[in-house]
Order: sequence, then structure tokens, then C-alpha cells
Amino acid sequence: MLRHILEEIEWALALVILTLIMFLIIANLTIQPAIATITETDIAPGQIHCRSEQILTDETGHKWQIMLFMNQVDSSQVPSLNLRLSGLSSSVSIQSQKPLVISTKSDRYEATNTFLGKSPLPSIGQYNIKKIFPQLPTVDLLLEIPLEKGKSTRLHIPKAIVKEWQEVAAKNPHSSQPLPSGFELAC
Repeated sequence: MLRHILEEIEWALALVILTLIMFLIIANLTIQPAIATITETDIAPGQIHCRSEQILTDETGHKWQIMLFMNQVDSSQVPSLNLRLSGLSSSVSIQSQKPLVISTKSDRYEATNTFLGKSPLPSIGQYNIKKIFPQLPTVDLLLEIPLEKGKSTRLHIPKAIVKEWQEVAAKNPHSSQPLPSGFELAC
């Protein structure tokens, strides 16, 4: 009798352990880690192109490549801080005449699409956020991306990515100093 009870407990424990393992596997497959990387590319002697690039999923399940980068062709130009959104699904088309809305829990900012109808693909939008970026706190952000047919989608930007964007924005586009240790570089 006691042996039978112990066998039942062993089966119950095995079932609990298997359930936990399955839960962890499912959680790892569905929760997208916010792993970001800063990339530096030498574009001319003493001039670098610095960017932060990630792939995130919006609330509807579409994947987006998000790239923040400084852009300055020569030293006479004022550098711009661009946020490029590329929908990785052919079913999304960004409405280029409407602004991208960047919001925190208390504030809301708008950025104009720099492509204004001349986008390389309908699923790509690029926004110069140099003027609004200094106003953004280091908190989770929410991007409201305007889509065709009056629709929009929302994309959550974790605080860790915002911190990385601040690193890119603080970079001098003409310095070719290496990144501090601890940053992952991807070419």
C-alpha cells in the first residue's frame, strides 16, 4: 500500500516537473528578449557611422527592425538622429504623411517621416528625432506607427534599448574612439 502511494507521488512530481519545463520552453519562445547592439562603421578617415539596431514585435505580432543612427555626410552638415522602422512583413505599409507618435506614461511627442512618400519600400519609415530625443526620459517608450487605411500599430521599446539609443545619440559622429568594454559589436 505504501509502495503504491509513493509511486503515485513520484508520477505526480514527474508531471509537475514536465509541466514546468514545458512552461519555460513556451515562455522562452514567446517572450522576445530586448538584446540590442551598437555598431560602429568607419565611413571615411576619422568619420564613423554609429547605430543601434533591434528587431521587436508589435502588438499584432508583426516584426519590425528598428534602427537609430546618427547621419552626417560631411562636417558642414548638422547631424541628424534618425529612427528607421522597417516592417519585416509585406502586409504592413507605413502612412508617410502621418507622424510617428512616441509616448511615455505622461508625455507624447510626434516625429515626421523624412521620406514623405519617397520611401524605398511601403513598409519603411524614417524619422529625424534629434529635436525630441533630449526630452525623452530613460523609461519604456511606446511607438505608435501610422499605417495605411487609417490604422496604426503600437511597439513597446524597453528601457534598455532607450539607454542604448542615448549612447548612440551621445556619440560624436567624427570620433573614431572604440566603444567602452561590455558592448556587443555586430558588423
